[in-house]
Amino acid sequence: MIAPLRPLLAVSAIALAAAASLFAVSPGTAQKAAAPADWSNRVSQSQVGGHVLGNPAATQKIVEYMSYTCPHCAAFDQESDPALADGFISKGKTSLEVRNFIRDPLDMTVALLARCGEPRSFFRRHHGLLASQRTWMTKAGSLGREGQAAWYQGDINARLKRIASDLGLYDELRRHSPLATNAQIDACLANKAEQAKVLAMTKFASETVKIEGTPSFTINGKLQANVYDWKSLEPLLASR
Repeated sequence: MIAPLRPLLAVSAIALAAAASLFAVSPGTAQKAAAPADWSNRVSQSQVGGHVLGNPAATQKIVEYMSYTCPHCAAFDQESDPALADGFISKGKTSLEVRNFIRDPLDMTVALLARCGEPRSFFRRHHGLLASQRTWMTKAGSLGREGQAAWYQGDINARLKRIASDLGLYDELRRHSPLATNAQIDACLANKAEQAKVLAMTKFASETVKIEGTPSFTINGKLQANVYDWKSLEPLLASR
């Protein structure tokens, strides 16, 4: 563990009655019940900028505080998929919100890349970047302190672009967002509003939630002590 560091149609009653008569079935004809909604592909954003997978009105709300440079966060993502989505989120009673906990410039870079595109495709980028974590983290390590020196020079936008370029993250993002151009990616990295959101989530996690490592989880607002992986989180969900 890494330690602390569609729109609804307005239909009148008359119209509904008319529609019902058109599709009425004769007595004895079996009618199929409507299939229950599958929430496992529904993505929305919370007020603080986190990405919510599932029913925003779920009675069991999980919030994951994670860092893209945390190997245990990558492990959780792999281990919990698809069990979390299929076993809990799809039914509409559980939702998962991913919030950022930024630890360093590299973490900030990848967090902004994951947020680069439509919110509904966030989890595709999120899963992809975590799946390739070992590749780009290995590149970062191979550069050493001298190679990483430029990451700490100049304004924040130049630094983030340099990190993304050095680690091949432009091409990596395009694997998950095929239409993204370098200019679009640069704009995402320079987006002050998005930078502020991820930093605010980090501050909230540290000062208010008081997380002690990543990943950390809250369920309905309560921090779950000593829960840092799918093995320890799943029983808490199964018992509810």
